[in-house]
Amino acid sequence: MEKQFRVGQVDVAYAVEGNGPALLLIHGTGGSYETTWSEMVKALSSQYTIITPNYSGSGNTVDHREKLELDDLVEQNVQAMSNEGIEQFHVVGYSLGAVIAAAIAAKYPNRVKSASLIAGWAESDLATAYQFDLWQKLFQTDRTLFAQFVIHTGFSQQFYRRFQNTEQLQQLAIDFAATLAEGTGRQSELDGRIHIRPLLDHITAPTLVIGLTHDRMVPVEQTKELASLIKGASYHEINSGHLVPWEQGETLIEEITRFLATVS
Repeated sequence: MEKQFRVGQVDVAYAVEGNGPALLLIHGTGGSYETTWSEMVKALSSQYTIITPNYSGSGNTVDHREKLELDDLVEQNVQAMSNEGIEQFHVVGYSLGAVIAAAIAAKYPNRVKSASLIAGWAESDLATAYQFDLWQKLFQTDRTLFAQFVIHTGFSQQFYRRFQNTEQLQQLAIDFAATLAEGTGRQSELDGRIHIRPLLDHITAPTLVIGLTHDRMVPVEQTKELASLIKGASYHEINSGHLVPWEQGETLIEEITRFLATVS
């Protein structure tokens, strides 16, 4: 069931499902809890109480500001837990969600029991900023073209073996474009400004960092660097492109389930 609360100028939508220790799931750029976490929720809701917010720009969350800031997205996710009366929780974040999750773990060390960071990065270099500037322009110009570009750069070569021709891939792009969050452009602009390097020393919770071998959006070297900057972090790698929830979803769920079992 979806709920809402207000934090600052933003009406944040989130869902709650399951029973057990609290688990916060944070989606990535252009996504939502509905499109990113449905299979993860199905797999883990019998063991955990799962909170899945849609941060600014996604789902039914309402934020009319033109520019997003990381601190605001951090607080939206933390306040969702507080709104449910939850003090301590595990957190899993994907892509921009991994950046948010890392910042939460750094700023709220007494509340975060563990952090799982999937395809995250510590700082947007020039190439990263250039990529996300292109994302903004493509999204504003033609959402299907943007979706086609994301599919082209987001999956590994092995993913394409599931298709017979470019017409099938073009239909995938059309379907994918229909799911994109309205705030994808604003979220992409924030992606180009990420700088959480100074925060990472403050993470004390057990941390799993998952890199993606064929990631062309957040190169695996950046995710390895993120792991190296977090004291005691474990690093695992999945043979996938950046869009791992859709390319290697079962493997991702297995990795998260295994890690949570060791820290719960």
